[in-house]
Amino acid sequence: MDIGPLPPDLQEVVRFHGHLCPGLLIGYRAAKAAAQYLGLGPSRDEELVAVVENNSCSVDAFQYLLSTTFGKGNLIWHDHGKQVFTVIDRDHGRAVRVSFIGDRLKSKGPDGKVDREAFARALLGAPQEQVVALLEVPPEPPAEAVIEPSLFCARCGEPVQASRAVKIGERVLCKPCAVQEAS
Repeated sequence: MDIGPLPPDLQEVVRFHGHLCPGLLIGYRAAKAAAQYLGLGPSRDEELVAVVENNSCSVDAFQYLLSTTFGKGNLIWHDHGKQVFTVIDRDHGRAVRVSFIGDRLKSKGPDGKVDREAFARALLGAPQEQVVALLEVPPEPPAEAVIEPSLFCARCGEPVQASRAVKIGERVLCKPCAVQEAS
């Protein structure tokens, strides 16, 4: 997809994600809007949390630009199928909900399908208020990550976090083995 010159930070996001697509641009615009609204940069640890409501390409922009990741415990996924993202700043007790509203930027080609390149150009060039809506919301950050002991599954022998283990009788099982035992 060639939509012309890209800002340097978007070039890095594309390199991280692997390709340029409308979904990545939605996340790019949303993450940039959240960062600007809250006046913040990438997360060093868990002071910033992103709660994302989809598992699409858009989430990679949050991972790269805001350094919110599953590994640090500051990227939370809710499977709602919505291009909606809430960014929480623990240090300042603020949060912003960013909703993608740019569907009207889509145009159709002669075949009746969405012209992805035209949509991508529109996503990159449109004013922020045509791409995302911002709403300050009460911050409701999840508990910070806790390092906890591992237990060993009695069926597969693999270690499992104590809080995620399932006890069946006197046996400790991981969730997949517990499901298999129940069926």
